[in-house]
Amino acid sequence: MIPAMKRLVITLLLMTLFTTAVFSFSVGERRLQEQPFDSEQELGKVDFTKALAPNQLEWVNRAKLSLLTVGSGDPLYAWFGHSALIISQPSGEDIMYDYGVFDPDQKNFYLNFARGRMYYSVWESGAAWRIEEALAEKRDVKLIELNLTPEAKLATIQFLQNNAKEENSTYLYHFYNDNCATRIRDIINAATDGAFRRWAETQQTTSSYRQFVQRYMSHSPVVFWTLDFLQGKTIDKPLNRYEEMFLPESLYQAVLDFSPSLVKSTEMLQDTSGSGIRFRAHTKNVNHVGAYALSGILLALALFFLGKRYTRTTSILYALLLLALGVLGSILLFMMTFSDMDMTWFNENIVLVNPLLFIGMVAAIASACTKKKTRQGKLAKWTFQAMFVAGIALVVAKGLLPTVLAQDNLKVILLLLPLALSGAAFYGRSDRK
Repeated sequence: MIPAMKRLVITLLLMTLFTTAVFSFSVGERRLQEQPFDSEQELGKVDFTKALAPNQLEWVNRAKLSLLTVGSGDPLYAWFGHSALIISQPSGEDIMYDYGVFDPDQKNFYLNFARGRMYYSVWESGAAWRIEEALAEKRDVKLIELNLTPEAKLATIQFLQNNAKEENSTYLYHFYNDNCATRIRDIINAATDGAFRRWAETQQTTSSYRQFVQRYMSHSPVVFWTLDFLQGKTIDKPLNRYEEMFLPESLYQAVLDFSPSLVKSTEMLQDTSGSGIRFRAHTKNVNHVGAYALSGILLALALFFLGKRYTRTTSILYALLLLALGVLGSILLFMMTFSDMDMTWFNENIVLVNPLLFIGMVAAIASACTKKKTRQGKLAKWTFQAMFVAGIALVVAKGLLPTVLAQDNLKVILLLLPLALSGAAFYGRSDRK
């Protein structure tokens, strides 16, 4: 006869694994929301070599088409920088085309956001005040005047003007595949008859989406860990340089490096490097697995030794930990099952952190209300034990099946395992009073 404790641990673990299997593989047959304005399809309809009339040629030769790149800002959504295109017309008017516009007042905005259906727009506005705004925010601001053929330049300008019309301006945003930088990347590629993409795809990087993102977020380890936790293995394959251009700075550097030259001139309007105003993105990958593991160990030790003197307080802290993880696991489960954010699908972290932790949270709260060992304390202990066993099992499975369980999530596992072990030890101590 299996003891009740072992039976519950095994039950919790099997339920967790079952939940993972069901909800991870159930997303495979789902279809993403249709793109309202597929720029690659629309660009494919444009003739970038069409001969120009004399008046068109005269106008376009006096016009300029420039890539604007803005560095990191203070809000989270601005950490990765920004890209836009600017048309400098012969009349002296500069018009900016910006694919990074979202409207919180849009109908069902927050519901759509929660479901991963983020509808962004291209916005046509005066370039001068937009640049002044970026300068006032003390962000890096730089320009590249693009060196396109007159035919390609005019076709690009006409495409932008058509894209900015109200009926064409909305698109379905994707952080990695369809954003302010990738839309411009695709336009430049079309204007070069595909040469830009062919050139970039031959250059393989050694970094994944996750690693590129960490370069911009390592200054905020809690925010990075949380967003890193929510994303699965789909963002862990090495990228080629074309894919890397989801980052505005990578697009800027690629335009500079492309041959034949895409650059007619460059201009640095503001350079904040060395000023210490805000963080600077790392130019190489950073690995903070050890730091997260050490943080987990130190937190676990602090809670364990705190529990020797302040049992009730420590039990409340463990309850809060389980509450936070239960909420995070519920968000992940929702995103895996009901959201179009495909980067959250097939996420191994659901094995460790899921809504089942709420059981232990309730037990930990009940345990905090008494000084004696209770069934609730045992249930909290079993919850932490199940979490620890699930984590160890996941590590072993990843070692045995590295190509199947390819998610880069050691940062998550090594932070949580010591906390799970300390929780199990705290609620299992024979001298608890």
